[in-house]
Amino acid sequence: MKRISRILLYLFLVSYLTADQIDEKTVIERARATVGSNDALDRVVTLRLVGGLWPAGSEAASATILIVARKPNSQRVELKVDDIVETTILNGHEGCIIRSNLSGGPSKMRDLIEPELERVRYDTRQFFNFYKPDFKNGETARVEGIETRFGQRVYKLTYAYPEGLKTIRYFSVEDDSIVSTVTQNGVEMVGVGAQMVEGVKFPESIDYYDGERKLHSIIFDEILVNKPLKAGIFDIPEGEVQ
Repeated sequence: MKRISRILLYLFLVSYLTADQIDEKTVIERARATVGSNDALDRVVTLRLVGGLWPAGSEAASATILIVARKPNSQRVELKVDDIVETTILNGHEGCIIRSNLSGGPSKMRDLIEPELERVRYDTRQFFNFYKPDFKNGETARVEGIETRFGQRVYKLTYAYPEGLKTIRYFSVEDDSIVSTVTQNGVEMVGVGAQMVEGVKFPESIDYYDGERKLHSIIFDEILVNKPLKAGIFDIPEGEVQ
């Protein structure tokens, strides 16, 4: 019994000391190296992702999704369910949501309010940062310790902005790769598989969880990096939207 207690104490101390000794800069640099070289990651200026969103429950409808982003602050997301298309556009400090019915009738548009704009700008920056904190806008990262996530020992890093936006990322202690990401609203994202595009590793799909309950998956059919984008794709419509 005493032997078991000594072993448990040893394992606790090893985990504690390891977490205390390693710094966030080291964890982040190692994690970025699993995705691509610094040159390859920094060269990413535009992204185009096409895929399908598949709910975990069979009662919900699937959707197609298109995400187009341009560094540093432009994004367009089109989510199509049956005949309904919801488009979110960010263009710098402006943004809107357009809801269209492909069966007919006028589209409806409203401007994004400031909290929504802040969220979409934040999401856009994350596409291009590849785990590096957004120092320019005050984001910091801190190692919170070592935990177990999805059966793996992981470093827990909390990324936070002064205004309160926060993301938690878990990186594998064994191989430095990202294990999961917990967003501001508590949804956890887990990448599945891998595909190399222009020297950068992207997941083949992403599973989304609320606690232990799986919500849905996004499966990517196409990922394009640094390809020319359609002119005006981030323009905010003026006047009546058709």
